[in-house]
Amino acid sequence: MRLSQGIDIVNVDRLRAAMDNNAAFVKEIFTEEEQLYCLRHRNPHVHFAGRFAAKEAFLKAAGTGFLNAGIFREIEVMVMPSGRPSLRLSGWAVKLLKRLKAHESAVSISHTPQFAVSSVIIVSEGEQT
Repeated sequence: MRLSQGIDIVNVDRLRAAMDNNAAFVKEIFTEEEQLYCLRHRNPHVHFAGRFAAKEAFLKAAGTGFLNAGIFREIEVMVMPSGRPSLRLSGWAVKLLKRLKAHESAVSISHTPQFAVSSVIIVSEGEQT
């Protein structure tokens, strides 16, 4: 078994500015379900920042880092009935995990009014290196 971890932190004000300066930003990065979830909250930017951090953390755990904006919509942060976040992958993100022989991932998100941080762990076949 091999574990790969990625972590990312996002400044909420910087993300808010990016959203305000680029009308297409939200639609390019977040799925409709993620948008609805975030917009239900009093401070939606904190929740958008947490999801953005989770997407970046996933790419770091997968060993790729940022590729292009389109990949972000293929990494969707879902909320389990318990309130725990989880990842739902599609398209290229699924192919990436298959190539890594990964069979499980875990995501954690925390935030304050100023920052959101996320950690992703990917469990795959093979030895630790």
